[in-house]
Amino acid sequence: MEERLDGNTELRKRIEEARQEVTASLAELRNLAHGIHPAAVSDHGLAVALESLATRATISVQVIGVPRERLPEHVELAAFFIVSEALTNVAKHAQASSAVVQFDTTVELLIVEVRDDGVGGASADAGTGLRGLADRVEALGGRLRVWSPAGRGTRVRAEIPCE
Repeated sequence: MEERLDGNTELRKRIEEARQEVTASLAELRNLAHGIHPAAVSDHGLAVALESLATRATISVQVIGVPRERLPEHVELAAFFIVSEALTNVAKHAQASSAVVQFDTTVELLIVEVRDDGVGGASADAGTGLRGLADRVEALGGRLRVWSPAGRGTRVRAEIPCE
């Protein structure tokens, strides 16, 4: 369609402004949705909620090691939001073909790791997504780390206290 707009710079400008408004609106909607309690976690548990996320993803997502036993609700919700935001970032920025979501538990911690095979270069300081995740994890007394060398994918690791 844009090919037919050659020479019409005013119309091209308006279309670009509309695109930017839609992008901003979607970002606002996503931020609002992050504050909404995902019923699937409460009703069916973390494994079912994550399977739903993986199924809806635009890339291949493998989920490994989800704890079979129920964890405190705030821990499960934090894990869900971490995976959701990380997969959203993969879809938007990573140019990845696959991602792996892996869980590990210790007596004190739930460890959530999301890895992708994309272009890397992610930074918690560059946008609101990863910074928001770090804030969420730190509010629970945990820690979020990001490794993202250019050209080698991204790994996001959250350590969430299970208390």
